[in-house]
Formats: sequence, C-alpha cells, structure tokens
Amino acid sequence: MAMSYSFARAALMSARVLEIKSEAQEVVVMALDVMTRELRMAGFSAAAQPLGAIRAADREYVEIATDLNGDGDSDDPNELLAYSYDEQKRELMRATGGGSPQPLARNVPPNGLLFSYFDAAGSEIPVASGGMTAEARQRIHRIDVLLRAELANPDPSATQPLTSTVSISVCLRNQ
Repeated sequence: MAMSYSFARAALMSARVLEIKSEAQEVVVMALDVMTRELRMAGFSAAAQPLGAIRAADREYVEIATDLNGDGDSDDPNELLAYSYDEQKRELMRATGGGSPQPLARNVPPNGLLFSYFDAAGSEIPVASGGMTAEARQRIHRIDVLLRAELANPDPSATQPLTSTVSISVCLRNQ
C-alpha cells in the first residue's frame, strides 16, 4: 500500500510540475506572439507617409508608432504602443495610445524582459543610460526580445522555480 501511495504521489507531482511548466511556456509564447506582430508593423503608414517607427528604446522599454488608418498621424487607438517591465509587479506591461499600461504577462522575474537593437548590417546599437537617441532609433532594423516567466515549483522538495525563456528576432518590415 505504501509503495502504491508513493508511486501515485510521485506521478501526481510530476504531472503538476509539467502543468506549471506548460503554463509558464504558454504565457511567454502568447506574449511574444502579440509583440512580434506589433513590432513588425512599427513605422507602417497606410497613407505611405514617413513615420518615426521607434519613439523610445531602452533595455526594458520600447515604444512604437504606426498609422493604421492612413490619416497621417499615430494619435488613434492602437497606433502608439509601448512595452515595458514593471519590476514591482513583475509583469510585462503593454500600453496603447499613450494610455496607462496593462499587464500582458505576469510572473516575469528581474531581467526577464530584455530588448536588443540592431542596424541593417546586423551590428548591435548600444543603449545609453536613459534610452536611445533619436538618431540611433532611426537606425533600428531588428529588435531581439528575450522574455522569461517564472512560476513557483509545486514540488515542496524543489528549491528552484519553474521557468520558461524564449527569445525572438523581429525585423521591422517598414524600416
């Protein structure tokens, strides 16, 4: 009876660990899917007007502009997007139209969101303290994003949380 209990308990714990790992991976993949689609559209203008694609760029923050309706500006809803990291809440935040940021992914540890920027030749563009200059932002051709989610391990004997880390490279199609 004791062996059966131990086996069933171990199997149940293993299934729970896999479920939590899957949840962490799902959070990261979903958030990166949304970010990929929106970052790729940076600088798009339905009216074919020049538009500053990257409005702000830092290691844990990026703001992009699009002109989806062709009116020549990025003042409309969903035309100005920002992604940032909230260290206190441990969340990836997404803001639209200059509004207040809303959580896109929870359980993001410190250094769990990192943006790296590259020019058309593939050279990394350094990010100065306080963000990138306007000249440097104009050179951005590709953005690499690293996102990590970290959830508590349900196994009481485990000391490390369960994590999922995914990175992507997004070429800005309008740059």
